[in-house]
Parts: sequence; C-alpha cells; structure tokens
Amino acid sequence: MLSDILAKVIRNGRIESIHRGHVAVVDAGGNLIAATGNPDLKTYIRSAAKPFQFMPVLEEKLDEAFNFTDKELAVMMASHNGEDFHINAVKSILKKIGLDATYLKCGYHPPFDKTNAEKIICENLERSPIYNNCSGKHAGMLSVAVKHDWSLNDYLNPKHPVQQFILNKVAQFSELPVDKISVGVDGCSAPVFYLPLRKMAYMYARLANSKEPLAERIFQLMSQNAEMIAGTGRFDTQFMQLMNGRMISKVGAEGIRCVGVQKPRPLGIAIKVEDGNKRASHAVILETLAQLKLISEEEKVALKSFYKPRIKNHSGIETGFIKVQFKLKFFTSSLTFES
Repeated sequence: MLSDILAKVIRNGRIESIHRGHVAVVDAGGNLIAATGNPDLKTYIRSAAKPFQFMPVLEEKLDEAFNFTDKELAVMMASHNGEDFHINAVKSILKKIGLDATYLKCGYHPPFDKTNAEKIICENLERSPIYNNCSGKHAGMLSVAVKHDWSLNDYLNPKHPVQQFILNKVAQFSELPVDKISVGVDGCSAPVFYLPLRKMAYMYARLANSKEPLAERIFQLMSQNAEMIAGTGRFDTQFMQLMNGRMISKVGAEGIRCVGVQKPRPLGIAIKVEDGNKRASHAVILETLAQLKLISEEEKVALKSFYKPRIKNHSGIETGFIKVQFKLKFFTSSLTFES
C-alpha cells in the first residue's frame, strides 16, 4: 500500500514541496479505527519507544528504591531540550544511583536549548553526554542495572539484561513475538525497534488505557510533567499541557510521532512522515485529531503555530506555510469529541 500526501509546503501560492506518509489509529483492543497510507508499514519507532524503555524502572519499583521524584521519572522518557531543569534532574538521578555522567553511553550533542548551547561554547564547558536529549533514558537504564548489580559498561548491548527486559516489554505491549521484532541501533546508541505502524499506535492506545496500572502511571507521569518530556517551545510539552490529562504525545526521529488518547475512549495514533522531516508532523497529528473530532476549535487556535505553521526566512519575512492535505479512511463512526 502506497503512502498518501499528508502535507504540502506552499510558497507564493504554489506547491514547493510535498510530505507523504502514513497514519494509523487503533483502539485499546488493537482494532484499526482509521488510517491513511499504509497502517502496516514497518519502520523504526525511534524515541517514541521511550515510555516502554522506561517500564523496567517502575516494574522494579526503583522510584521507591532510589527515591526518584516524578520529574526525575518523567525525564527518563524525555527527548529533552537540555534546559537547566532537565540537566539537574538527570544529575540527581545519577547521584541517587551512585554514578556520574561518565557512565552515560549516549554520546554528546549540543543541547537544543540555545542558552546552554551557547554557554558550553562561550565558557568552554565539558561536552558532556548529560546534554544529550536521551540522557534521562540512559540514566533510567543505568538505574535498573545498578539495582540488579548488572554490568554497566555494556548496558546498551541488545543481549544485556536491561535491554532484554525492555525488549520483552515492547513485545508485551505490541503483542508481537520477541523473535519477530527486529532491533537496530538508535541515534543515542540504544537498541531501537522495527515495528508496524499500527502496532506503535496500539502500544499508545494501551498506554492510554487506565485499566492497565503500569500504563496509567506512565500516562500520568507524562501528562503531569510535560515540561520534562520535551521543554520550552516544543510541541509535546505544549500539547500535553493544553490537553490537561486527556492525551500524551511523544516525538521520534525521522518523522515519527505517537499520541495516546484517554478520553472519550483509549486510542493510539502513530504517524510516519515518509521523508523523515519532522516539520510536517505537528500539523499532521493535529489534523488527525481534528478529523477524529478529538480536539476543539479553541484547542486548534491555541496550537495554531503547530497546526498551520508559517514559514519565515532569516529576515523574519513570511515566505509560505505548511498545509495539511489528507482524509482519514474510517472503519468505525463511533468516535465523538467530549470536552
């Protein structure tokens, strides 16, 4: 099944670029509710896997063992900006488990936060992996290894007990056999999972299902600590704050985004922008929610900069905009918006 046109980039009234892709909407029973493109497309879930990579921390009750705060737990699921409050949370996690940033195997990249990125250059600070947007996830993985006295130097090896624990949680929530899940290497060097898009959506529908205690706790941590999941100015943070406990959102690299909807009933949405460009993903996920009648007109207005993004050049002159253009195919008509 071919991809569908999801969005177009318009300049001076004319099409300049086209973003094709796929959308899958699934309920908590695994039923396909709506789709466009190929809902069975296999691709890497990338950082949208983080809530599931975090699950061993809660299952092993490490929040109690190490006295982690909710904000520290939330940053373990983050693709964070590297703002001070993110960095301080990761430092606190490492201190509580008796380690420091040298144990992180995620590598360094400049923080997304411009203030800290400039500070590192101007003050010639150490290029520490703690600034990596995945450092919280890695600190969480290390906490599991420390608790069990497992080796620390190879905690990212797919055969390591931490990664096997995670793989089994992904298999459990996707309802795929472990031997049917192909594993690659993510940008932060952690294992990453190759899954059908509809299975990603199903995993997020289960996160939104309050009948599953582990999933409910993760949903609450993300929605109530949205600033820890991304940061200032980022879609995931602003979206979850506006949704006020109704939905969670998690970005993944290469055009992946997943949303879990708790009300009016648990649903999961997964999108893949085929060319990997994230600039269309915000508008596409919001248009998907609009077609599902799950966001109000007021919420569309509040998220206008993401829903109908304007493109400006380096002089601040508006040169164009991104226009969504797709229609979901519905397999049920029972969805209605509830405030």
